[in-house]
Amino acid sequence: MAKRPAGRYRADVKPSILDFELRSRDAHVAKLQRKLQLQEEKAERKRLKAERKAFETTAQSDPQTGSVYVVQRRKPLISENHKKFRSVLTMSIAAGLITCFGLPAYAFNPDQTAMAEFTSSNAQQLAENAGSQSITVAAIKSVIFDRGTYKSATEAELARQNTLNIYRKYTGLTVDDYLANPIYNKIDGGKVLKVAEQYVGTPYVFGGESPAGFDCSGYVAFVFSQFGVALPHSVRSQDALGALVSEKNAKPGDLVVFNDDSHDGIYAGNGQFYHSPRPGDQVKLAPIFTPDVHYVRIFSQK
Repeated sequence: MAKRPAGRYRADVKPSILDFELRSRDAHVAKLQRKLQLQEEKAERKRLKAERKAFETTAQSDPQTGSVYVVQRRKPLISENHKKFRSVLTMSIAAGLITCFGLPAYAFNPDQTAMAEFTSSNAQQLAENAGSQSITVAAIKSVIFDRGTYKSATEAELARQNTLNIYRKYTGLTVDDYLANPIYNKIDGGKVLKVAEQYVGTPYVFGGESPAGFDCSGYVAFVFSQFGVALPHSVRSQDALGALVSEKNAKPGDLVVFNDDSHDGIYAGNGQFYHSPRPGDQVKLAPIFTPDVHYVRIFSQK
């Protein structure tokens, strides 16, 4: 007996590739339709569930006819419990804000201050009252107020500002006044040093050329103006105006000029000179602290 062929198709039937593709396409289309149908059913269930949540259904009866009917009405968005909770929360926040606003007034209440053994709410008086508290001040800074803003100022900054204020208020004789009417008709080294010595202690002011404040070249110009000698307010210009002399031939009254034209002063002899050094300093007699200098003679010395 012949064996029956195994497989999907009978041995005497040859499958058609076209039939196979058509059946596969139909199965795929059916699968997609079923998937869309399931999605629509799911969306419908969600909609019905949302409507049940949004509406409440009650059964009511008509007393006259005895018939029963169903009534649907939309539920409130906020339940009564939520309303109560919100009211309590609002009142709690308001009470907290009122308490916070009232704290400063309570803290500085005179009666409360007295009960705490503080005799005053003034900070300075509290610091001076040894019986109430002890305050150690590590560093003290002054405060400059300017249209609602403030910044800390060091002692040096305050001193500089005070010097500038004094300089601006100066109303005495100036370089031009002395040039127009010199005090001394004759110039020599000794007299120059005496005039220069008068201004020892004058504070340094950048651009200053009066006894209220000098910079280096302003100081030199002011001293020589009293002898009728007009010097420009510039180290470089003063250097170019005079005659160069050697160190061994330098005499009191000559100018000591730094080689880079950054500073100058009046030579006093013995390696010293009168000068106005730098901000925060003052006119002084000091040793010439650098070898990088040269000497310039402004007037004829015998």
